[in-house]
Amino acid sequence: MPDNHSPEPFYSLARSAQGFIFLSAFGPVDEQMQIVGTTIEDQTRACMEAMGRALASEGAGFDDLLCVEVFLTDLEERDGFNAIYASYFGERKPARRLYGAGSLFKGIKVEVTGIAFKADQTT
Repeated sequence: MPDNHSPEPFYSLARSAQGFIFLSAFGPVDEQMQIVGTTIEDQTRACMEAMGRALASEGAGFDDLLCVEVFLTDLEERDGFNAIYASYFGERKPARRLYGAGSLFKGIKVEVTGIAFKADQTT
């Protein structure tokens, strides 16, 4: 299984219990905490790829997401976000909340978190 430890020492990227997988918030930053991408599309893709790696570390995937929360610093960029976000899901889309955020870590444009469920998880 891939490592799910955060570059920050005080939290994990994902934790599972009784089949539920709780994800930390994913922003468009690399392992050195440097911003990835300048457009909402590039930053959304970076967030979703990081979320996918965290899900995989727990034996899950995007189809296992139940609920997603999205924070955008500019709600006018919602369409650009949605275009990339939607490409990660098939017919089975999670419930979603989208918030306008005044500011996010290091000035990023987007942050995404969620809760998944994998029925065969026992820890």
